[in-house]
Amino acid sequence: MKRTTQGFSHLLLTLTLLLSMVGCSGKEPTQTNRSDTAPTTLTIADLKEILSALDASNSTLTYCNGENEETHPANAAIRTKKYIKELQDYDVWETCQPPESWNPSGEYYYKFHGDGISLISYQSGFTGLQPFHVTTDTGDGWFRLSDIPAEQDNSAQQFGWMVYDTFGKWYSEARTADLYRSTSPPLTADELDELEAFTSSQVSTYVEEWGGYVVSSTPISCFFTSLYDDPRNLNANAFITYCPSQEELGPEDEAEFQLVQKKLDWRNTSSHLLTLEEMPVPCHRLPRSYINKILMQYAGITVEDMHSDWKAELCYVPETDSFYTTTSDFGPGVFNLNYGEKSGDIVTLWGASSYSGGTAVLTLQKNGNGWIIRSFQAI
Repeated sequence: MKRTTQGFSHLLLTLTLLLSMVGCSGKEPTQTNRSDTAPTTLTIADLKEILSALDASNSTLTYCNGENEETHPANAAIRTKKYIKELQDYDVWETCQPPESWNPSGEYYYKFHGDGISLISYQSGFTGLQPFHVTTDTGDGWFRLSDIPAEQDNSAQQFGWMVYDTFGKWYSEARTADLYRSTSPPLTADELDELEAFTSSQVSTYVEEWGGYVVSSTPISCFFTSLYDDPRNLNANAFITYCPSQEELGPEDEAEFQLVQKKLDWRNTSSHLLTLEEMPVPCHRLPRSYINKILMQYAGITVEDMHSDWKAELCYVPETDSFYTTTSDFGPGVFNLNYGEKSGDIVTLWGASSYSGGTAVLTLQKNGNGWIIRSFQAI
């Protein structure tokens, strides 16, 4: 019995020594609660590292209009890699910090949410800075893209709103693809780029004389001014109203203008035929051959193929074989391409259009090395 008691004493002593060596003293060791620690303030270097490793797999894009949110898979967009590259290529950033009084609720923003990361781009934010909020598992930071005009330091032109614009285009493509994709193969990024250029409603031209750009409409924009299941059902007046034309009547065309007014009975309240100088807006001449060229190029038809009589519906003068419009503002039809699929020689494109009241679908058919329009309809 004595040997047993002595052995037990030795065992207690050994356990006591072991406990002291591992730091135990009868109390649980203090553990750091990760959620209770203040997040590390992210630096610009951290931001660039985060963007360089950005992965859209299993991530989402959310848009908030100040009240409601809508979320879609980020990698649904055909050109996801392009938008990630845009974010990575933005060069100069600044840190910023929201004031304590700022409340982000009610703001417009886009949010990228991925594995352990959240990126929020605000449309305006505090003091109009378009802030960019980055959150990771361990860090938090507020940034904005620096404004750098192209004239400074030979840098590429960039402005603070460009980050929000990048997320906006990315989200629009992801949303459209998520809502409207079918079983047909989607277009590749290169194909989408090609067709985006083909359907562009505007073109910018640099004017060296005064060192700036002039934006003008493209002929294909005329096909986005009304909805139709067949191009022969195009709305004639909508098509021609903002049709791009370089033939504006000038002082040397006064006799032609008087003929136009007489034929079309353009008279003011006093039944007086106006001179070009008295006209409040310019008068444009659009030869029938010019309109037919546009119709043939993009739809394979002419004025004579239409299901309605364009010569009777529009301001047409047989003596000059031309149509006439009087507009001074700028209002081309717009189709902003977001997603597309192909099936044989048919391509179906989805995009935003003000004339459809939302999303429109444009159907094209391969025609040699180009395309012809088959329909333009609302969804």
